[in-house]
Amino acid sequence: MCFAQGSDECSFQNKQISQIPGKNSITKLPQNLADFEPVTFNIYFWGFRLEDNTGNVAFTQENIEAAVERLNTLYNQCNISFNLIGHNVILSNEFYHLEGRHRFREMVAAMRAEGNLRTDAFNVYVSNEYSGFAGIALDYYGTILGISSINLISSGTLEHEVGHCFNLLHTNETNNTLNCESVVRDPNSQYFNADLTGDFVADTAAGYKFEPEEIDATTCTLNSSKKDCYGFTYKVPSSFLRNYMTISVPECSKDQLTNGQFIRIRNAIELDPFDHFQNARID
Repeated sequence: MCFAQGSDECSFQNKQISQIPGKNSITKLPQNLADFEPVTFNIYFWGFRLEDNTGNVAFTQENIEAAVERLNTLYNQCNISFNLIGHNVILSNEFYHLEGRHRFREMVAAMRAEGNLRTDAFNVYVSNEYSGFAGIALDYYGTILGISSINLISSGTLEHEVGHCFNLLHTNETNNTLNCESVVRDPNSQYFNADLTGDFVADTAAGYKFEPEEIDATTCTLNSSKKDCYGFTYKVPSSFLRNYMTISVPECSKDQLTNGQFIRIRNAIELDPFDHFQNARID
């Protein structure tokens, strides 16, 4: 499975994992983010350059440290932090530029075979360029992700892909009639289903894949009268368009996650079905 962002699009290749029965319900965790026990994860960066050791000039210690600082600014809000334990340059014409999501999976397999993958950390692979996407996470509940070089220094994509690792879904991707999230947010309404479909988070609005002409780039607002499959008009605040997990809105700078998303993240860490998080944690 992989999630990936192209332009601001994200591609994830193992979407089924998030839908395993019992893996989407929020356990009895604190509702106040400050009450969560602090947890720290190691993180390691791998950068691809050409075999003559040129290219991918953004892959520097300074930019890597700045990227980790951005992660900590966001995820510290639910007492999660990342500890940079190093980075390494890999000379490879083959993986310098990845065309298609399948190539990311092939790259990860090669890196694992060559010993260029750490089981005690989140692994961030930085190719100079991706074709068709900007970032990618290998799995929900996983610790392997990739971003293109430009997204090492640009805010948004790295935070987004780490969100996928922590079992966050796109806020505005599931709106078909077979799996339709209602706009209604009153839990007493017969139409309320925000905890059962969409991104499974009730404090993010229902959404859909927006068209560029529907977005006012100046105010980061939606100009649309579209309705959900129950006949309710979509109510999308600016904060929803600025959410790190909202896709297809490059006009709006991303700067937030909701409390419900943070709680879902902590639930994922608690569940940890493959022990990836436990292995990457600092005790």
